[in-house]
Amino acid sequence: MIRRCLLACIAAAVAMSGCARQTTGPQPRPPLKRVALGQSAPAFELKDLDGAFVSLQQFRGKPVFLNAFATWCPPCKEELPEIVRRYPRYKDKVVFIGIDEQEDAELVKPFVKRFKIPYRVVLDPGPVAESYGLTSLPESFFIDKTGVVRAIYRGFMTPDVIEKNLGKVLP
Repeated sequence: MIRRCLLACIAAAVAMSGCARQTTGPQPRPPLKRVALGQSAPAFELKDLDGAFVSLQQFRGKPVFLNAFATWCPPCKEELPEIVRRYPRYKDKVVFIGIDEQEDAELVKPFVKRFKIPYRVVLDPGPVAESYGLTSLPESFFIDKTGVVRAIYRGFMTPDVIEKNLGKVLP
């Protein structure tokens, strides 16, 4: 009984704290300065799962919800269904972008299909993680229509946290 309780506590701690970013080979150190509230979101241009380029700049004038995740990350898998559930309600008001960290399209495509992710997913080989200061997954950034970061959430988001942060970027 004690062992089961201990295992449940460990599983809950991992789910609530997020996953450390996995890297292969030498990687640049995380930047000393992370993206901050009230700061302009760093620009990026990444390829989506079909190889088309997607940039943050193309969505200027619209609020954006960025969610960084990886296929191997348990808390990412736990929060994704809640994000997917909110997409139909917010899709005409907020641009949702999933950012897969350092995995290739062949691994990510089945994951997107399995979780029925209806919004755009882009592949980050590392530059966005570096410029946004990602240190664990999942991490989410809520950007207003002028390109300013209004909310940052590091770790697993509950449905209430998702709603609260989406509300911070809506007019």
